[in-house]
Amino acid sequence: MGSDVTYVELSDASSKATIGLYAGMEPQELELLVRAALQHPNDVCRGFQVTYEPSSSFRSNRYKKRPSSVMPRLVPLSVACQVPQLLVGHVTVLFMPSATSQKGNLLNTETEQVQQMVQSFETDHKSALLRHFHDEPMLQDHESSTSKKPQFNDLETTKKVLYMELMAKKVVSIGMKSSSLQVQIQILALADDIRQQFCKSQVMKYHQFIETMKLLAIIEKLLDKHMLSEKHGANLLELIVNEDKVLWKTLQSYSVDDGDNMVDLNTIAKRLSVVGCEPVKPISSKKNKGKSLRKGIKQGNWLVKKRGRNAFGTSEMDLVTSLHAQHLLTSLELDILKALIEQEDYQVLQILRVFKQSDYGDVKILRNALVSIVEEITMELGDEEKAAAAFARGMDDAVREVNQLEDSDDNSGSFEWQRHLSFLLGQWQTQQQLTSADVTALLQMVNQRHNLLESAYEVFAGDGDENELLDTLQRVAKLQRQIEQCQGEQIGLDGAPASGLNLEDVVRAMQQRGVLQSGDAAGLLVLFHGKNEALQAANEAFHADGDVHELEDTLLLVVKHARFGREKEEDEPVDEMQAILQLLADFGTSKRLDLWQIQLLISLLKSHDPRLLAAIDVYREDQDTTELADTLEILVELAAWERHCRAMVVDWIPALTRCGKLPRDRAERLVQMVKARDDRVVAALVVFLSDNNKEEFVDTLVRIASLLMKLTDAETDEMKEGQLVLASLNELEENGAISVEKPEEELVRRVEPRMLAEKDVLAATNDAVNVADPAHRDLAKVNDQVKDGIVGEKWEFEEVNLSSKAAVSSIDAELAANKQESGETLDGDTKDDESDAQVLEESHVDIPAGAEVQEERRPNELEEQHETDQVNEIEQKEGHQENDADESSTNDSVDDEDESTKSDVKKETDIVVDVNDEVDHERT
Repeated sequence: MGSDVTYVELSDASSKATIGLYAGMEPQELELLVRAALQHPNDVCRGFQVTYEPSSSFRSNRYKKRPSSVMPRLVPLSVACQVPQLLVGHVTVLFMPSATSQKGNLLNTETEQVQQMVQSFETDHKSALLRHFHDEPMLQDHESSTSKKPQFNDLETTKKVLYMELMAKKVVSIGMKSSSLQVQIQILALADDIRQQFCKSQVMKYHQFIETMKLLAIIEKLLDKHMLSEKHGANLLELIVNEDKVLWKTLQSYSVDDGDNMVDLNTIAKRLSVVGCEPVKPISSKKNKGKSLRKGIKQGNWLVKKRGRNAFGTSEMDLVTSLHAQHLLTSLELDILKALIEQEDYQVLQILRVFKQSDYGDVKILRNALVSIVEEITMELGDEEKAAAAFARGMDDAVREVNQLEDSDDNSGSFEWQRHLSFLLGQWQTQQQLTSADVTALLQMVNQRHNLLESAYEVFAGDGDENELLDTLQRVAKLQRQIEQCQGEQIGLDGAPASGLNLEDVVRAMQQRGVLQSGDAAGLLVLFHGKNEALQAANEAFHADGDVHELEDTLLLVVKHARFGREKEEDEPVDEMQAILQLLADFGTSKRLDLWQIQLLISLLKSHDPRLLAAIDVYREDQDTTELADTLEILVELAAWERHCRAMVVDWIPALTRCGKLPRDRAERLVQMVKARDDRVVAALVVFLSDNNKEEFVDTLVRIASLLMKLTDAETDEMKEGQLVLASLNELEENGAISVEKPEEELVRRVEPRMLAEKDVLAATNDAVNVADPAHRDLAKVNDQVKDGIVGEKWEFEEVNLSSKAAVSSIDAELAANKQESGETLDGDTKDDESDAQVLEESHVDIPAGAEVQEERRPNELEEQHETDQVNEIEQKEGHQENDADESSTNDSVDDEDESTKSDVKKETDIVVDVNDEVDHERT
């Protein structure tokens, strides 16, 4: 086995090793052996590259031609396992990176890919050049260097051309994204300049090329986010290519900070774009150095005249135009400032000069200073002059077409918003967010430079909110279609063309549609009748072309800029409105008010609700935030109830009835509660507006209606019971069982349990006589409680004893009368009666001893007993008279009367015993 082993020296880019091979090895075994020997644990071995090495005698022959036919030979891994003798000479192992290492070595950035491509081009060029030199015959030293130098220089030229071409393609790709034709032409010219400069400039180093590509990527990112205008972006691309140091440092710091100084970058980029590559030289000389600003301003006009208009006015014009392009100045302000610069106004020139000389000038401060000068000038104009100037500018904007851009380069900045907006409209139409009719109407308005679209684009340029701009454009398109439809209907109804109208008719029609307010319409008519030149010209143009839409736009522009003296009146309400809105926002941030409450309060504020304004006035006086929050909560509940009350009655409750969740009777009762503004329904509505839980709100309404029906049924039953008791008392009163003076109705109204129990007994037995006595006692007890304030069970027991004693006294009086009527013949019977009476008296031993004292405490019972005694005496007298008249008949019926008397006494005795038993039972 040892004779079959072949030793092979393997090499790699970083290591060498010698291994022994034998025929018949497995490819996997050989691969593991090679990977372990050369320390490539993660790579895959695919084969070997074998290069033939000639002998030493052949190499020592300097005058013979080198063999050019010797080429390396590839030996696969499987062949090397079978015939290891093929691996003779210089053997190089062919490794291939594994999938994991390949994934980690992928180039992630565009710059690295470019770098790899450049290196591959250089390697191919060098290898081709070396192969060419290898095949050529040997030359002398000076001839060899002379012939090879241009070819080596071609390597650097190729690298420079490649860098320039990549930069030019990057610039062209940025320019093709622009919607402005002028910007595209400017960027394409810059790309051509880049391609033409490679032969004039020095060799660009690799790191310089990498930094330039990074800065170009930053500018592309800013343009994609609409943070820079397209014109400024083109200027910045030119500055980057020309290697402006200030811009390079700014963009490099921006890339290092990873976007934290976006505002500073935007400001510096705009300033550099306006100023240009070359720094502005200061105007002031050493003579006026150290002088005050006021002296410098006084000498400004003299300095301008000395330098000449052309030497100084061009940069000022560019600076003001750039401010208008950034939407920091309106068209009217731009025209006024240009006129002031042409007139060499020293205030405007001095402000612009100071801004250019300062290193850290603020664009906002410059804009505010220029606008203040314009406002001072416009305040001196009258209403007619201001309206005329506004109208003249509006007409100029309306009739100006887009194709005029190709003929004029001075007003190119003012048309940028039109191109950008047209580009956005095309995108939104492709995305089907705008219809074709909307896009057509909006493009027509863009071509006419409508003030609404210009204002909307200025807001978009400030905050960059595309969704808000899209919503505004949709609303404007809808409004425009409605206006055109109304105009078409008006023309169709009149049956006459638009040329038959005049300016007054158009103003009145706009006022009727709500486009113009009454004050604005009156102001326009006053200007028109006052022979205002602008309105007269508009009227003549309208009669000439009959374009109602153009006339309406002209009138709206006049109203917008004239304002008819309402500037100062509108400032204060706006400030007041902003303060109230800020206060409501603070309440929402602190969770004192919910979102729906704040929205409802904002609607009340817009409608100038007097309750809300009164609450705000009180808050301004006392500054009590807690009281204001409580007041606003109450006001919101009241306003929400006022808004939804009718909906609950008309829509919500009938819907619940139709779907079967609420019966009809309960729905009617719930409607009554809503009309009466029941607190429970109001609370349910407030909870529903807070959480927007419809199911819980419906369930609450159903529960409230069910509970209300139960309470109504209970009240109805109580009323029926009370009426029944009162009817029973009336029956007892008619029968003479109780007195009218007794407050029985008061007991019924108070729902006394005793009266209710007696009512139940009356309903069960239908015996009014038996119910009268306990009712009489209850009424008497109520009177005594009211007079003496005595309440308790003991009082009831004593009252029963007194009534039993009164009954015994009446029985005694009847017995005495019978005794006088019977005469002497009945002495024996009378004795028996007296004995029975004694028995009855002895039966009263259970009556308490304090009964006499109790009688003194109760004078009403004594008076009743006294009246009973008088009635008995009268009956006795009448009995004596009857006895004298019928003396004979009396003797005959003595026996019968004795028997009846005995029976009566027995019955009364039983009654007294029953009363005593009841008293004992009550005591227990």
